[in-house]
Amino acid sequence: MLDIKNITDQKHLILDSVVSLAIVAAVFYFIGIDNILREFGSLNYAYLLISAFFLILMYVGMSARLNLILTELGVRLKFWDIFKMHVVGMLLADFTPARTGYFAVAYGLTKKHGVPEEKSIVAVMGPQIYDFILKVVVGTAGMIYVLNTYLKFDHSEILFLGAFGMVGMIGVMILLLFSKKFLTFFSFVRRIPFADKVLGLFEKAQQNSKVLLHHAPSLLLILLFCWSTKAISWYFVAKALGITLSVGFPEVFVYFFLQPLLTILEFLPSPTLAGLGLSEGGGVLIFAVFGVGAAKAASFVFLARVKTMIVNLPAVKEALSLAKG
Repeated sequence: MLDIKNITDQKHLILDSVVSLAIVAAVFYFIGIDNILREFGSLNYAYLLISAFFLILMYVGMSARLNLILTELGVRLKFWDIFKMHVVGMLLADFTPARTGYFAVAYGLTKKHGVPEEKSIVAVMGPQIYDFILKVVVGTAGMIYVLNTYLKFDHSEILFLGAFGMVGMIGVMILLLFSKKFLTFFSFVRRIPFADKVLGLFEKAQQNSKVLLHHAPSLLLILLFCWSTKAISWYFVAKALGITLSVGFPEVFVYFFLQPLLTILEFLPSPTLAGLGLSEGGGVLIFAVFGVGAAKAASFVFLARVKTMIVNLPAVKEALSLAKG
């Protein structure tokens, strides 16, 4: 089972923190920290609160899909307990490369609420497959649009590394949950007690994975709800900073593509804290094509991240209690 102690390995956290802070420092240096602080000094807090509200709505949707899968697998928990575990996962995702900390939700469901490990894995990992597919498709479409319409880059391979990384994760997750042959390929490691336990766990998980296909329509509807609430949340972050985009369609729809696009940057194979620094630099580049200044653009991405971390703060106590166990 995925363990929080492994996720928060101190050496990795230190390295990731150093790299992320170095990138952030570079962004501050080239843009000017005084310019960024000036943007934060004129925030519209009403819009920021609305943004936080829509973020929480997204959390409700993501918790609902966990509840849907667990209920179908015969596990009945209070929605509030599932919601708390979800926020713990989101909190840890803020401090782990490629946001892998979210998978600690499975560990929490098993340790805190006695959910069988294989069912926790299906409930957490399964819906993420749909989520990642959406981000790859929409984010890549956004990249292609920006590159072809505005930037005209001849060598843009680096921008697609995040998408390739996510495709790789999707492939591995699908194989782990649906392919018996894939697990058989690793049968040679069964002599190792820990490896044998992990393989056995996924063998059990595959016995429950059909629920993901059976409930695909419901999971896709919930995914559309979560995608929409996250986009609207980012729209109000922009409004809190006074950002207005001149486009030939309702402005809010820009954020439906921007969020998956910047998320792809968080999945670049880099030693950073959930893409901290990379997404900020990418945000400056993307907003620039819409005529938004570097200071406002960087402020937007920082504010979106800080707002999320503040919303996740109540889960710190729960995360620490799980880590001690």
